[in-house]
Amino acid sequence: MTPADAAELLTLCAAFDRRTIGEADARAWAYALRDVPLDDDTRDAVADHYGRTEEWITPAHVRTVRARVRADRIAAAHPVYEPPQDEDETGAQFTARRRAQIAAAADGALPARSIGQALNASPPDNVLALVAGVGRPVGDEPPPYITPERRTQVRASLSGKRAALVELAVDCPNRQCRAGRRHLCKGLRGAELRSGVHASRRDAYATAYATCPECQAGPGRQCTAPEPHPARIRAALAPVPDTDAAEGEQPGAGRARPTTGGSLA
Repeated sequence: MTPADAAELLTLCAAFDRRTIGEADARAWAYALRDVPLDDDTRDAVADHYGRTEEWITPAHVRTVRARVRADRIAAAHPVYEPPQDEDETGAQFTARRRAQIAAAADGALPARSIGQALNASPPDNVLALVAGVGRPVGDEPPPYITPERRTQVRASLSGKRAALVELAVDCPNRQCRAGRRHLCKGLRGAELRSGVHASRRDAYATAYATCPECQAGPGRQCTAPEPHPARIRAALAPVPDTDAAEGEQPGAGRARPTTGGSLA
């Protein structure tokens, strides 16, 4: 930057902070910014500074803001160097070409692009196959994450109408309840919960018997999340129409309310 360039830059600064400008100011700024050209990035640095703060601008501010603007362009462009294929490149040639590429990115000559675009990378074939299937119709019935046979075994272990509360097949992990297998859950005052179970028992049942549709965790294995995925709970409690009908229940019917309390043993 020459003293004349510095005087022009200081004139722009004065439009914001009303400073007075003399020859000594121009020479001092030119020396402080001797390796910084007067270009649009330098002018933008002044405008950006006063768009954010009322602090009196100095050459250090100009240098810092200008460097940040150019670094952001480089990061957005992801400049990946590709050496020439038809010649043996020397170290000096690589250095010169790489510097020119970085400078072009900083100047905005290279468009912004993702790292995948910069590397000319494409997704794996299995991902492309999944993407190709997006929007296509699929079967109406979800896969049986609890097989009809397994559901029958669980309900067979629960006598009477309590077979509708399949969660009774596991112990209740609720600290205030601790109801054993085939026993109804109990509330805070010791009253039996006849129409449902604690949420932790429902989760324990889903983990014990259902395969998670979301993370594919099998029966007895924890989901990848801290708690069972909602899809796993829905799969565990979803009725199996054929099995339910064979047991005398209507598909989709609500749970039967137990009429007796205590142990089922």
